[in-house]
Amino acid sequence: MLILSLFWLLIGLLTGALANAAKLRPAVWVRGGRLGMLGLGALAALLGGWLGTWLFGTLFATATAVWVAVLGVALLPRLITKCNAWLHSRTAVQLRSDHFYRSNDTLL
Repeated sequence: MLILSLFWLLIGLLTGALANAAKLRPAVWVRGGRLGMLGLGALAALLGGWLGTWLFGTLFATATAVWVAVLGVALLPRLITKCNAWLHSRTAVQLRSDHFYRSNDTLL
């Protein structure tokens, strides 16, 4: 299983490199974006391989690793960027409302 895991990591690195070449990396990821895509592909392939081993057996684990890695590098960066923007917008609204209440308290 160690050899399969290393093979899945290699597949994930290649998938991340292809995603970098296809410019699937979000523009917001300026620093470390290329390494992030490589790492995301490797992690997705490793998790997909182990999930495929658990669900389908070792025969179909590599195919599952490839599909999960492709879906991971195609969809996860967008999801991460949207979640990050949503969290920052909630924090900004929270900070503005706290400032509003504090400014009204000081006026009284």
